[in-house]
Amino acid sequence: MKFLNFAENQTDPFLHLSLSDLAETLSNSEIDVQFAFHSYYRPEESLVTVSHYWNDIFDGSQFDGMKSDVYLRSLGNVHNTDYVEVDKYLFNLHNRSYPLFRKQLFSLLEDIRLEAICINRRPGTAYAFETRKRLFQKRFRGRMEVHVRQQQHLDALFCAIYLQAIGKPVALNDHLSPYKPYIRHMITEINKAGSTADVAKLAELFSDELSGDLKDMTTEYLTMYGKSSKPEIVTEEQAPELKNEDTLETSDNEDKESHDEELNTWHEEQEQEGSNFLQFDLEEGAKSDLIGEGERKEESGDQAFVSVQGASKQSEGSQFDEEEILKNNNTASSSKEAPLGEANKFVKEQQRESEKPTEDEKAAYRTAKGEIQYAEKSLRSAIQKTIEQKQIAPRSDLHFGRLNRKLLRLVTDKNPRLFYKKNAPSTKLDVTFSLLVDCSASMYDKMEETRLGITLFHETLKGLDIKHSITGFYEDAFEADDEQQPNTLFNVIDYNRSTLPNVGPAIMQLEPEEDNRDGYAIRKAAQELQSRHEKHKILIVFTDGEPSAYDYSENGIIDTHEAVNNTRKQGIEVIGVFLSNGEPQEKEKNTMKNIYGTQSLVIPSAQDIPAYLTPLLKRLLLRFV
Repeated sequence: MKFLNFAENQTDPFLHLSLSDLAETLSNSEIDVQFAFHSYYRPEESLVTVSHYWNDIFDGSQFDGMKSDVYLRSLGNVHNTDYVEVDKYLFNLHNRSYPLFRKQLFSLLEDIRLEAICINRRPGTAYAFETRKRLFQKRFRGRMEVHVRQQQHLDALFCAIYLQAIGKPVALNDHLSPYKPYIRHMITEINKAGSTADVAKLAELFSDELSGDLKDMTTEYLTMYGKSSKPEIVTEEQAPELKNEDTLETSDNEDKESHDEELNTWHEEQEQEGSNFLQFDLEEGAKSDLIGEGERKEESGDQAFVSVQGASKQSEGSQFDEEEILKNNNTASSSKEAPLGEANKFVKEQQRESEKPTEDEKAAYRTAKGEIQYAEKSLRSAIQKTIEQKQIAPRSDLHFGRLNRKLLRLVTDKNPRLFYKKNAPSTKLDVTFSLLVDCSASMYDKMEETRLGITLFHETLKGLDIKHSITGFYEDAFEADDEQQPNTLFNVIDYNRSTLPNVGPAIMQLEPEEDNRDGYAIRKAAQELQSRHEKHKILIVFTDGEPSAYDYSENGIIDTHEAVNNTRKQGIEVIGVFLSNGEPQEKEKNTMKNIYGTQSLVIPSAQDIPAYLTPLLKRLLLRFV
């Protein structure tokens, strides 16, 4: 079991899944969605990135901002950007003045052109783009003031161009005011641009009008990659150039303190070498002859956000909201190649049967049974009384049923009761239960109370002659690898023996084990429930956190969510019972809601399990009386 860590910065996997499905739908192809410093599309990798900028938006507009990035890349760049022209433009930057400004201006103008295309073809995208403009207006106004104070004229000019493009122009200072007519003309012409080549021409014409006494931009707001360009390491502020060309010579024979990483920083103001500080923004000093050993290989930890492969379908119409996207996100797990989920295709199932209870287990069960005896008898009595009341209720003069022969009351009575029912209701509830118990290691401090809650379920259902099963599930963490992941399904009580006397003590054999793969266990329990003849089938899952198993931590929530949805489509009701340590946090509630929807129960502490389960079981049973 994976405990919920509230300090770590995690991406909601359902948000990532929504964006992935949206990108694949709009691009009509398999495309990967990741989060990066800037938003861009890399055609060679079929990669769309969403900017980290939206992660800091907390006014409810975060998802709309992310969708606007996906619209521009998967609907705009994929179908409407000519990357031959992009490569040509980027290649020529090396020989031109202000290369960074030229590149960003080209990216901005292309985004403006693509935005108009997206709105025209898909009117449903307009709201997200309006949100994008509103947030960017505030951002670029603030950044422009900073650039003006720091005399970064081209940075300020870039911000002014964007504000002019969205119809929110600002006053320009003496350094920038001469370019006002050129900005207006360029914005007018970009609305007429019909291709990437037209955009490149406009960017070139405007950049050629810049005077030669300006310094290139220092801040990178946008970027663009062609088919032949490689990703760069991008930072918000670029380091300034050194003022001199002095070179520091170092000797390997010097007696210095050894460090894992050497950061030689020397400049003329230092009287002596040494005292190395972690400082990277020196404007004066010498260039050292440190030579690296090539680029570092990518590591799994470099990507801060999980990558979840979404399953998409082509949409109809032009509206793209989260509910529409999440509606069709469960197709991958139902494929023939992986009927129990793509994430579980290497699972090796192991069945374990309960053993004959020992005397200690029998004694422990008698104690647990005594603790829940009052609640169990009260609950069973309420159900039985409801059944009896329905049995003795009048079976004639009803508002619905079979039509009787006394039709005169249709004229004489204001509200005639003309129907009757032939058969009395059954004394047995046509329902069956399956109880899944998370037996991961993190249940060690909750298992005793969990067994108490399971005892309450078992005794109540047995007293009402309702067939049910109790199954613990866990994965062997030490034996799991890329080729197979052993998962044990511990059949504590099966359907055939569930209503027999003296089977309850087997519940005491439930113990905390290792990891848990919830999606797999839910699918297996659903298969067993499908073979039952009862009309109503209910699956209850007892767990204490996120699913966690071998190669399952990143997509475990998604896989479990898909398993729950697919099980409900089969007519089986699924309820998640979350066992918390103390008052549940908001993120714990959101996790259960993401997996089980509204049909989830969060129990604050293990001691409250019987108190919370009693009304849950009563509500479920009364529905089928």
